[in-house]
Amino acid sequence: MREKIRVSLEAKKNRLRRRLIGALGESIGALALLAAATFFSVLFIYTYNYLLSASYFEIKEISVRGVKELTEKDILAMAKIQPRSNILAVSTDVVAGRIAANPWVKHIYVGRELPDRLVLDVRERTPIALLKQAGNFYLMDREGVVFKKLSKGDDVDLAIVTGVNVEAKVQSALMTEALKLLETLSTSDQHALLGTVSEMHIDELFGLSVLTDKGLHLKLGRENFAGKLHQLQIVLSDLEMRGMKNGHLFVDLADVSKVTVQRKDALEKTQEQKKGPQYRI
Repeated sequence: MREKIRVSLEAKKNRLRRRLIGALGESIGALALLAAATFFSVLFIYTYNYLLSASYFEIKEISVRGVKELTEKDILAMAKIQPRSNILAVSTDVVAGRIAANPWVKHIYVGRELPDRLVLDVRERTPIALLKQAGNFYLMDREGVVFKKLSKGDDVDLAIVTGVNVEAKVQSALMTEALKLLETLSTSDQHALLGTVSEMHIDELFGLSVLTDKGLHLKLGRENFAGKLHQLQIVLSDLEMRGMKNGHLFVDLADVSKVTVQRKDALEKTQEQKKGPQYRI
């Protein structure tokens, strides 16, 4: 009986010893892991601080790309990057946010070229027209975005667009097509005979009207502008054969099946007298 009790006590002591050894081993492992984590954290902080203070990573060049309306000096002033700044310490998001606040900036990319070069790649908005409303003028880009009020420093020579609400958040389908037409007339030599568009009026009910610097007043309606421009070339060729090449003309192309052409001076008399010469092509 005593032997059994002694054996049982020995077994309990052995189990307790094994548990203590196991717990001690786990504690030592946890302490070793904690020490390793602390060591690498301190090493990381030391390395990070060293890199941030190392002259090797001081910004020696800032490259500004893509500017036309703005200047490199403008971009650098907006970026507000301090001299001798460490390239790793500069927040590219903060710098990009400062530059993007300018209405001319459509997109800005700020990138690092290690060890000492910062790149500011700017994509500017391209104005295609001046939007007139309530006696003020606003710059509008190719996407129909009204991005800033015209100021004295804006050196632009653009067509004036009327009949559009500057505060409209969504542009109409007619507005979209009108801007496409304006870009076509501005960039294509195919329509050089028409001259440069000086004014474009957009009316959601009656459609589009265009004035050019060659004295043409075109009434284009609401659709098929490409087809109507083609028809206009035929009309103008016919008028040239009739000896009406010169002079200010009003051309109604709203219905291409019955194009009406009238001299502007005759049109003014018509408005006064309710009659006058008309030419149907």
